[in-house]
Amino acid sequence: MASLRQIRQRLRSIQNTKQIMRAMQLVSGSKLKRSQAKLLQVRMVLEFLDGLRRRLLTEAGASSQDHPRAGRGARPPREGWTSHPLCAHRDAGPSALILFTSDAGLCGSYNTNLIQLAEAHLRRDAARSTQLIFIGKKGHRYFTKRGYPAAEAYLDLAGRPDLAKAEAIARRLMDRFLAGELSSIHLLYSRFVSATTYRPMILPWLPVHVSPVTQSPSHPVTRGALEYIFEPSPQRVFDDLLPRWTLATFQRVMLEAFTSEHSARMIAMKNATDNAEEILKTLTTQRNNVRQASITKELSEIVGTAEALK
Repeated sequence: MASLRQIRQRLRSIQNTKQIMRAMQLVSGSKLKRSQAKLLQVRMVLEFLDGLRRRLLTEAGASSQDHPRAGRGARPPREGWTSHPLCAHRDAGPSALILFTSDAGLCGSYNTNLIQLAEAHLRRDAARSTQLIFIGKKGHRYFTKRGYPAAEAYLDLAGRPDLAKAEAIARRLMDRFLAGELSSIHLLYSRFVSATTYRPMILPWLPVHVSPVTQSPSHPVTRGALEYIFEPSPQRVFDDLLPRWTLATFQRVMLEAFTSEHSARMIAMKNATDNAEEILKTLTTQRNNVRQASITKELSEIVGTAEALK
């Protein structure tokens, strides 16, 4: 059995650790609130842009049906709707997987789940034509140690929801796609659901998949939904909107990843604090038992000595 001094040393050590974990939990909770507020704003902006994009695609579908030569299942007469450079599908060329992980640890299974999903995605690429682009140190260290080269790496972001940096990274990747260096780009991140729930997922980002909405008996295109007037033309608005929508999607994904990271770290620190509290209770009970046994032993020795002197 451990001595009383050893138990007291462990109590002091665990008490200090508990205070650190508690402080980190509070810091992560504060960062989570700020990141979640920005995420909600970006989601609202993206929802507006996505609604406008669907409106334009509905306009394209209605135009194809109103065309005198448009039959059942006919393509819209204006090919520009699906010939935008960001919608270009290429069969040749490498693809890219952007992996969002954290720069620091102490966030539970957050990075492990993302890395496992990335490994499963890479196993399906028998030709190993997928380029890895890392945002965060954990994924970069894991894969570079295992022989996967990093096409690009954006480190030391520290989970800060900086929209300017997100836009700069997104523009860099869009330029590579438009230049023909990449055939497709996928985003692997954790989608933030709530303060206690986040789900790893892969999102196809580029090329953008668009298809004009056509009228069907079950989902008719009503004239009331086409009361927008687009100037100078719906095609011009669509060409200007699509890059903005693509950038907003990347910004949302980065904020989803950082918000999920803060949530995971807050949960991990709370669990660590609770575990430290349980250990403190156990050690306190053990310390009291050892001290009581020591006091009882000393009293027995005093009583035995007194009886021997009589």
